[in-house]
Amino acid sequence: MAYPKTEQETVLVYEAESNAWNTYSTVPKHIRKLQAITQVTVVETDDYGPKAVRALLTEKQVRMVAERKLTDEQRQAMAKRMRERRTNIDSMVENTNED
Repeated sequence: MAYPKTEQETVLVYEAESNAWNTYSTVPKHIRKLQAITQVTVVETDDYGPKAVRALLTEKQVRMVAERKLTDEQRQAMAKRMRERRTNIDSMVENTNED
């Protein structure tokens, strides 16, 4: 069983000399992402899989970006585009079913 939420953590430590990030994680979501992008060393396991892992990430695998802040107009425009896409997909499915 995974660590309790209060004990879950992901730690990234940058080493300038090697230009790499040492990573340690007990967060299941982060463990899955790390396994998908790099080789991990399992530190601790349970019946369900790894509970804690270590990994080495390159500088290009770690990004720090500003949080996106949308205005009300941008949010409305995005919602409108999504509605249009859903309508297009629904009509495509209906046309496929008619064939």
